[in-house]
Amino acid sequence: MTKNTKTAIQTIVFLVLGGLLFYWAVGSQDPSKVWENIKDADKKWIIVSMICGILSHLARALRWNLLLEPMGYKATSAGSFHAVILGYLVNMGLPRVGEITRPAVLSKLEGIPLNKLVGTVVVERVVDLLITALIAVAIFFIQFQIIADFFIKIFGDVNSQGVLLYGGIALILILVIYIIYKKRHWFYTLPIIGKFQSFIEGLLDGMKTVFNLEQKGLFIFYSLFIWVMYFCMPYFILFALDSTAHLGASAGLTVLLFGTAAMIVPIPGGVGAFEFMVPAALDLYGITEVVAKSYAVITHAIQFMVIIGVGAFSVLYFVIKTQRLKKKNVE
Repeated sequence: MTKNTKTAIQTIVFLVLGGLLFYWAVGSQDPSKVWENIKDADKKWIIVSMICGILSHLARALRWNLLLEPMGYKATSAGSFHAVILGYLVNMGLPRVGEITRPAVLSKLEGIPLNKLVGTVVVERVVDLLITALIAVAIFFIQFQIIADFFIKIFGDVNSQGVLLYGGIALILILVIYIIYKKRHWFYTLPIIGKFQSFIEGLLDGMKTVFNLEQKGLFIFYSLFIWVMYFCMPYFILFALDSTAHLGASAGLTVLLFGTAAMIVPIPGGVGAFEFMVPAALDLYGITEVVAKSYAVITHAIQFMVIIGVGAFSVLYFVIKTQRLKKKNVE
């Protein structure tokens, strides 16, 4: 079985899974009631939410450029922005493939080695993971009773032995990764690993850039700004519906956390998982199921509209720019 065939099969499986989740999450509701809520949503808040989405992608591109500077590379803001958008566009159809598409596109546009770009993407993901963890901790303390009740409801049957088992597995994985990193020069002597030495070293160089940043303050600002915009996207949609307009920032943070967890699931575009997780978050605040489903559909649709809408321009930019580069190289 070829790699492309495996990818196609995985994509189909996850699409079917996403479709089933979506039907389970939304299809059980009266479509007319869901559509009525969507139709009555305040459009100005939807537009504001879309602007926040675009700004988050722009900030991600500008932050990415900061990670390239310590390695002696410089990319245009336009090139990085369109590479980010194209990465998200691919992720909508092929989960996780966009993480490679993004650096591959920028490498093509700016002539920067792919392995070093992949390393910087890993850095970005680690930073995003840390911020997500901080948000989770903040929500835990701000909404302790609500979150505690939710986890007791979900994981009430898990005993202490199960917790110890999963904790032990996580600890072993961290230890193995650390040993591999410290002993990587020995691993390079192995024939199979040795072939990828230059790629691995380039990947590590990209990951180390965060420690050599000249503009650390600006990097932190962009990182926080990205997540403020991520928060504002679903938060402003709360005001678009009369039944959720009374919810505060703490509810917005909870929705952000649940929505982020849904997007981690390897389903194209998070379809189904998002429509399942976000209503579960709103249920904690006593929002009716129909309204919660309507909110989830609107919020998720906006994310798709931003990526597809801007993505069309990004595809055009990539095609035109690469054609120009080919002509320049020929001359």
